[in-house]
Amino acid sequence: MKELKFSTQNRPTVQQKRRKKGEDVMIEGIENQIALINDPSYKIERYRYVNHEDENGNIIKKKKLVAAKPREWFWKNEAGIWLVELRYGSSYIFEIEPGKPSIECGSNKQDIVEVLETIKKMILEGKLDKQIADCKDRARRRVK
Repeated sequence: MKELKFSTQNRPTVQQKRRKKGEDVMIEGIENQIALINDPSYKIERYRYVNHEDENGNIIKKKKLVAAKPREWFWKNEAGIWLVELRYGSSYIFEIEPGKPSIECGSNKQDIVEVLETIKKMILEGKLDKQIADCKDRARRRVK
């Protein structure tokens, strides 16, 4: 007879399986920003809640898929230098170095693309795993 080996692990829920990894969230955001720089009319599909009136005249919210322009992470300062502020998802500022939320890129938009490609490479190499985990933890605490 085989000896039983007990475990403390629970089966992950469907929601946990569906949730993206932190690295995937950051890379998707970076790729959206690069596409936005290369094509200013670039749009991504998102779900929005819109008000609908049912047959009784009651207002209900319905989930609808819409094409929307991603929010820009980059801007130009007074000196004409482009800066980029990385974000985890749409609302959490991602700091590579604590206390320094933005990165100076250069005087043209292609410099932003080079900086974003460098950061993407760092994420794929695992150099920013700690920062991503911290940011993901901050985002998770807000949800609960």
